[in-house]
Amino acid sequence: MTRPRTVPVVVWLIVLLHLAVLLGQTAVFPNVRSPDERQHVDLVLQVLQGDAWPWPGPGTTYVTQGVTAGGFVEADSLDGPLHLADRQDVPPRGERPSYLAGGGSATMTAELPDGGAEPVFNQLVQHPPLYYLLGAGVVGLVPGWADAPLDQVWLLLRWWNALLALPLPLLLFATARRLRLPEPLPVAAALVPLGIPELTHLASAVNNDNLLVVLGACATFLVTRVLTGDLSRRTAALLGLVTMLALLTKGFALMFPPWILLAYLVAGYRHRARLRTAVTSLLVAAAVALPGVAWWVRNLVVHGMLQPHGTHATPPDLTPVYGWSDGGFAWLGRFTERMVTLFFVQDHAAAREHDASWWMARVALVVILAGLGTALVRRPLRPLDALVLLFPVPALTGIVARGSWEQFAAFQDLGAAQQGRYLYTGLVGLLVVALAGAAVLRPLWRRLVPLAVLTLAGGMHLAFQHDVWHLYWMPHDAGPGAFVRALAAVGHWYAFPSAVLVALAVAGLALGTAVAVSLARSALGARRPDPAQADAGSLVAT
Repeated sequence: MTRPRTVPVVVWLIVLLHLAVLLGQTAVFPNVRSPDERQHVDLVLQVLQGDAWPWPGPGTTYVTQGVTAGGFVEADSLDGPLHLADRQDVPPRGERPSYLAGGGSATMTAELPDGGAEPVFNQLVQHPPLYYLLGAGVVGLVPGWADAPLDQVWLLLRWWNALLALPLPLLLFATARRLRLPEPLPVAAALVPLGIPELTHLASAVNNDNLLVVLGACATFLVTRVLTGDLSRRTAALLGLVTMLALLTKGFALMFPPWILLAYLVAGYRHRARLRTAVTSLLVAAAVALPGVAWWVRNLVVHGMLQPHGTHATPPDLTPVYGWSDGGFAWLGRFTERMVTLFFVQDHAAAREHDASWWMARVALVVILAGLGTALVRRPLRPLDALVLLFPVPALTGIVARGSWEQFAAFQDLGAAQQGRYLYTGLVGLLVVALAGAAVLRPLWRRLVPLAVLTLAGGMHLAFQHDVWHLYWMPHDAGPGAFVRALAAVGHWYAFPSAVLVALAVAGLALGTAVAVSLARSALGARRPDPAQADAGSLVAT
């Protein structure tokens, strides 16, 4: 990655601001209110106790009762606002139940309509184990964790996830600079994660996507090095290592091998005199990635399918029953809307309302599409480079669409597996290419791009937080003191002392101000175009 001495101070400030936002989000969203968070935490704890290691087969693992001690709200879709500021039944900090007090390893059950009960499957055993092994290592550092208030252990895991996402701004900056995007576009690239509230929300929760996203960002930077002439075995080995780790994290990493092959094909075609070097490096990457590939070969041998179903010991019958005429257009419309909305923001009530954050998602989409269109037409990047960097997004979309359509065709389920966050593994390539579209601007206008990205990010978060606070924290009484009561409730619910939240808020405001002032000075101080970059608008890497 870019050496520290070459990284501007403002980028380091952006990294710290990004971390402050992530840690602040751990307070805004109650435990279990992030996608499958209860199951992720449960599986981490089962691995730590040896109940889920060696890795269990599909349909054999259930959510444990003890994990319910970590949350005070329902994990399912909400019927409406929770008004958590009015809740009086949450015990004081430090007196909340532990994993053992909550039931320990006893199986959690769900009530049936007939009054009976059935165990709740933990479907996440369909994924590889790396994320859960790492999480178990983090919790294992806490002496007597099983007797500690579980909300504190849960929050520790959330902070660990935030630290996993820490390098994202640096990786975006390094990728943009490696592609020789004119200044200050690499700085704007570093700001991009702040403009996607769902990304910051996900990174502040317990979810195996967080490990895959940062590995995808690392892979994108390394692929960029390959495309720009780095055919060294060292880079190939690093790319193979990242691929191996990704394949041991989640199935979406199965698009890594064809992506890397494509990158080396382009590099070999471009540098024909070094074709043998390109082939050797590709083989090195493949050899290092083999342990990750072996996991998926194991699935084929043991389970008879590439990725087993989490809740069925044998593959479920997905024989198509319904076709396009049975609601195909409705499925496609739902799929498109969900993938767009849930890429930028989270619909916590699953109500699909056109609220403020829904509309801001459309604003951000238009900006990205405008950047992509400009980049592909005006070609500030070499076309093949842009296509390779964009490859993960259509590949991931295809994987998600296939799985969602299978569920529709078998059960006429309109909304299965439609999560925009599944595209985050290709986030860096997508957004760097979109930002490259700004390279065609005149230098004076280009200087405003980082400030514009920061402004858009602020607008996205304002809309998102407005909706989230009204859904979770605001009391029934919307009087003058309602927001103060909501703030007090957040402080009371938070597992760490309120002083931590105050420090995070102060740090976030200070860092946000420092970044804004720095970007404003850079934009307003450039009253003359830089002669060295006068032709950057027609830049084509050579």
